[in-house]
Amino acid sequence: MPNLYDLPPEIQVTAEGGLRLITLNRPDDLNASSTDMLFAYPKLFRALAEDSEARVAILTGAGRAFSAGGDFQHFVKTLEDSDFARSVQENARRTILSFIDLPIPIIAAVNGPAVGWGATMATLCDIVLMSEKSFMAEPHINIGLVVGDGISVAWPLYTSLLRAKELIFTGDRITPQQAMEYGLANRVVAPEKLMEEARTLAEKLLKQPSQALRETKKIMNSYLHRSAAQVLDTTLGRQLAATLSEEHHSLATAFITQQRRTQKKL
Repeated sequence: MPNLYDLPPEIQVTAEGGLRLITLNRPDDLNASSTDMLFAYPKLFRALAEDSEARVAILTGAGRAFSAGGDFQHFVKTLEDSDFARSVQENARRTILSFIDLPIPIIAAVNGPAVGWGATMATLCDIVLMSEKSFMAEPHINIGLVVGDGISVAWPLYTSLLRAKELIFTGDRITPQQAMEYGLANRVVAPEKLMEEARTLAEKLLKQPSQALRETKKIMNSYLHRSAAQVLDTTLGRQLAATLSEEHHSLATAFITQQRRTQKKL
């Protein structure tokens, strides 16, 4: 099947009637988003919004991960180039807002780890199904960075503020059962049944009156819009300051050195 919307090959989009299946396709890198992928996400959401035949989408990852966040080379470039870091923040704004504005329902089929940006993508979807073999984590603070943009917008709405603080401050792994208990996921599914469950749910939504479903989603996502209006600018500004800070550079340089040593041994 052809890849829709002229996106990088690492973001595969296929059509099945009114369903759009979006697959993050870097399985050898645990679907960590490259720079090309990160800058393509606003285009993805705009294209979905403008696709008159699209009515429901499923987002999942190829291989054993949903998404491990941003990839190593993107991380290094952001650390070393302050102008690039600023462009990344502006792209993040466009991405979060275009994700929230997506008029059709999108189901996350979280097949494996969803970390950092991966956890953001999962929990900005409208319905979140998690494999028993998956987990979430928001570890930005562990390397001297401010909470992820979509996490700051969504998690305090979905769970209590106290719970969100604990998960964000510690960066701890969140098991599928915990995610469901905390309000970050709808249900937990056996790994071999995950896509079947997602497709069954998509079929239910495809049978709903299209305009009524779109308008209802718009109403529901007004809560996310209100949250974004309150915190997104502050989050992005403080993310940039943290990215350029000595604390982050010290922690990140140590991390990069360790990663390069590991790669040389492989």
